Amino acid sequence: MRDLSQAPGTNPKWIILDGDLDANWIESMNSVMDDNKLLTLASNERITLKPHMRLIFEIRDLRFATPATVSRAGILFISDTAGSQWRSYVKSWIIKKNYDEEKKQQLASFFEKYLPETFIQVKKSFKYLIPTMEMAIVISMCRLLESILDKQDVKALEYLFVFASVWCIGGGFAEKDGKDFRKEFSNWWKEKWKTVKFPSKGTVFDYFVDIENSKLEEWNKMGTKEVDPDTSRPISSYTIPTMDTISANYLMKQFISVEHSPMLIGNAGCGKTQITMGLLNELTTTTD
Repeated sequence: MRDLSQAPGTNPKWIILDGDLDANWIESMNSVMDDNKLLTLASNERITLKPHMRLIFEIRDLRFATPATVSRAGILFISDTAGSQWRSYVKSWIIKKNYDEEKKQQLASFFEKYLPETFIQVKKSFKYLIPTMEMAIVISMCRLLESILDKQDVKALEYLFVFASVWCIGGGFAEKDGKDFRKEFSNWWKEKWKTVKFPSKGTVFDYFVDIENSKLEEWNKMGTKEVDPDTSRPISSYTIPTMDTISANYLMKQFISVEHSPMLIGNAGCGKTQITMGLLNELTTTTD
């Protein structure tokens, strides 16, 4: 800060602090971050943060920051230990939708019925491949629900809600640390929630909701287009539909239809690029 403060010229200058916060050193930054914009060292030296200078904090969380530091950073911290944030989002989302009052009340009751206990169990027993926040899960659930509810009448609403819950909460599970968390989540879900009963065969991720008949069906029963083989194309350019590719393709289409960005995760060679390119070609053809 001293070097930048004494440097000639007024070109923009940035100081990036990308380490975890420490309660001791961040406290000494409070005077820099308030209206004084003055850093006072233990030697009583004062260094001015000039108008063309900026501090950028790239930090993971504010767990060890004092309220004074948080307020000076212009950040409002709201504790979400009781699920207040995702509940507020759900309430706002339901109000904005043009569904009838009965459907809105059902959706609100389903969120309260399934999510609190499931989130507690997820924190206690399962691990995601990548860190996932409850708020992101709920947003994805709402977008997946509206991608279907906005287009067609759904009689078995709880079936659809369970389908969205299973995939948006459990879709990020896989084998990690020697455990198949997706299978463990499936077993727990079948044991815990029995209003919508999944078949004993396979996992909860092997099924989708047949909206017209209000029942669960295996993914391989979802219609897929047969493509006549072209001998001029290499065999590697063809994708043989499996339950994994069909489900990923369907879910990605639903999210894209409501402008919600999906993300495929998995080890190298599991087909992420192939699925994405196949969907891209399909959407491009459909648009044309």
